[in-house]
Amino acid sequence: MALPDFPVVSDEMLHAIAAQHGIAAGSVAPMAQVGIFNAIYALGDRHVLRVPRQHQRFEGTALNEAVAVPLARAAGVRTPALLVSDATRSILPVAYGIYERVEGRVLERAVSDPALVTATWRELGRDLARLHAAVTRSAATELLSWDDKTDPRPLPAEIARVGYFGAAEAEWLTRWLDRLAPYAEAPGEARFLHGDSQASNLIVGAHSLDYVAVLDWGGCEWGDVSRDFAGVPLRAVPAMLEGYGESGRIDDGLRPRIVWRHLQIALHQLRGKPVPDYSWGERPIGMLLEVLRFFGEQRDEAWRAWGP
Repeated sequence: MALPDFPVVSDEMLHAIAAQHGIAAGSVAPMAQVGIFNAIYALGDRHVLRVPRQHQRFEGTALNEAVAVPLARAAGVRTPALLVSDATRSILPVAYGIYERVEGRVLERAVSDPALVTATWRELGRDLARLHAAVTRSAATELLSWDDKTDPRPLPAEIARVGYFGAAEAEWLTRWLDRLAPYAEAPGEARFLHGDSQASNLIVGAHSLDYVAVLDWGGCEWGDVSRDFAGVPLRAVPAMLEGYGESGRIDDGLRPRIVWRHLQIALHQLRGKPVPDYSWGERPIGMLLEVLRFFGEQRDEAWRAWGP
C-alpha cells in the first residue's frame, strides 16, 4: 500500500503537547527519521515524541507500544520508558507516545556494517531472552498485528515471471525453501516478541558501540521466537543466539526457522522500489544479498546445514 501521510505537526502543536503533559520542553524540533512508521520530535533535551502516520495500521503501533514498553521494562529489557500514551486526539489526529530520551547513537548510523558489532547483538539476544521468558499471554491480549508476509514458496516463480531473475534461480530458491518448510510449519510455543529487531532500532553509546537500548515496540506480537531474529543482518544472528542461549532455549528447529523468515522477508521485499532514506531492513535487495553472503562465508556446520 502507498504510505499514508504523517499529520501536520507545527512547533505550536509541539509546545501544546509538552504543556498538556507537564513537560518543560524549551526548544522543540523534528529529529531524523529512519523507519517508515513514525515521525520523531525532540521535546527539549529529555523527551522524544513519536507520531505515527494517519492510518489505522500505523496508529495501531502506538497503541501496541503502550502495552509492550511497560512489560518489556518489567522484564528487565533495556528500553526507554514510555512516559505518556495519548489517544485522546485533542491536539493531533492520531495517538502518540512521549518517551524518555536516552543518550547514544542509532547503531545503523554509527557504523557502515552493523553486523560486525557482535557484542551489541549479543546484548540484544540477552534482552530478547528476558522478554520471551517473562511476559505471559494474559498480560498482552489486545495487540494489533498485520503480518502480510505470506508463504514465500510461490514467490521465486512469480518473481522470475516478472523478469527479476530466471527459471533456474527460481527453482534453486524454491528447493531451498522446500527443505526449510517443515521447520517453519512446526513453530515453537508462541512468545511475546519485540517484532522489529533492526539495527535502526538499537541505541549504542554516544562515544562507543556499547549496547544501550532497543527501541520501537510497535511491531510487538505473539509468535515464534524466530521472528525476533529477522530484520537484522543474518551475520548478526549467531551473536544474538549466543546471548539468547545463556538463559533462553534454543531448540533444534530454530536455525532453519530463522533462515526461512529471512528468505520470506527478502523475497517479499525484492520487488520494492529503492528507498535510500529508509533503514536497511526496508530496502528491496539488501536482505537477500545478506543471506547469500552469510552462507557464502559460513564455516559453522550448525548453520551450513540450512544453507542452499
